[in-house]
Amino acid sequence: MRGSRIGSRSLVLLAAVAALFPIPSALSQSPSDYQRATAEFRAKNYSSASTLFAAVETRTPGTTDALLLEGKCLVNLQKFTDAENALRRYLLSHPDSDDALYLLGFVLHRENHPKESLEIYTKAAAIKTPTADDLKVVALNYVLLGDYPDAIKWLETAVRIDPQNKDAWYYLGRAYYTRSVLPEARRAFMKVLEFDPHNSKAENNLGLILESEAKPEEAMDAYRKSIAWQEQDSRPSEQPYLNLGNLLIQENRIEEAIPLLEKAVQLAPGDGPCHVRLGAAYLRTNRLKEAQRELEEATRLAPENAAAHFQLGRLYKQIHSLDRAKEEFHRVEEIQSRAANTKPQTQ
Repeated sequence: MRGSRIGSRSLVLLAAVAALFPIPSALSQSPSDYQRATAEFRAKNYSSASTLFAAVETRTPGTTDALLLEGKCLVNLQKFTDAENALRRYLLSHPDSDDALYLLGFVLHRENHPKESLEIYTKAAAIKTPTADDLKVVALNYVLLGDYPDAIKWLETAVRIDPQNKDAWYYLGRAYYTRSVLPEARRAFMKVLEFDPHNSKAENNLGLILESEAKPEEAMDAYRKSIAWQEQDSRPSEQPYLNLGNLLIQENRIEEAIPLLEKAVQLAPGDGPCHVRLGAAYLRTNRLKEAQRELEEATRLAPENAAAHFQLGRLYKQIHSLDRAKEEFHRVEEIQSRAANTKPQTQ
């Protein structure tokens, strides 16, 4: 999603894994090895715990919950392919384990398999009623599928179940914003700020709403607050810098925008749109070498980004590299033509 990406949501979901999927009681386990492994798990030493659980399963296959717990370790280590393998092996002998099914659904979501994740969540829900956090991931699967009405439905259900679930409120606000339901989006983000008064992501999104309401000064204030509030974060987002920089460009305050866009690129060097915006700003201030560097990087990172190719074509035209400019403008036409052909037909 744009603005504040559905990528930041991943860390929030991972942090909740241990709480959402507690360690079950083991069956006829080896007291020494199994207990050492669970002790390592509780101490959040997930790498060593994973190795110990794997060893338990190898020595006494199918007699403990080692595979399930190994899967939980691997999720915390963000080794989702390995976690999926461990959980599927566990489910072969424990097909009705709601714990394993819900965790597998989460893993498939993180592997960007939304349809398969939804199928697993449906199986899990038939065994045990989902929590608000479970429904949150279900909704995010629908976001990945581009089905915002269903995403909104499940997020609304999640906040009814748990009215203080600030993450569900945040994603609900994002879904409303994407559907241009701005009053409801504002209400959702204000709920987040009610629970977490210095939530940078929510404030950044309020800035987007204010900008769409043609209130540029208020939007800038919101973006600046968002930037200030995330200064101590270990993983600050590029989004408020990018949004404030874009708005300053729209207000023809390009020199003010450039340092913000440079910071956005520094925080997200692999993000094509950040390079596009910075390159376009350099181009408008006649800093042609810097513009060329940023725009060529943008087209490398995002080869299907028409704006990147268009801006690069403008730059090549300005430096009299006409053949290269022609290639870029032709590329823009190809991308736009493909996009038009993939749009659903209206009846």
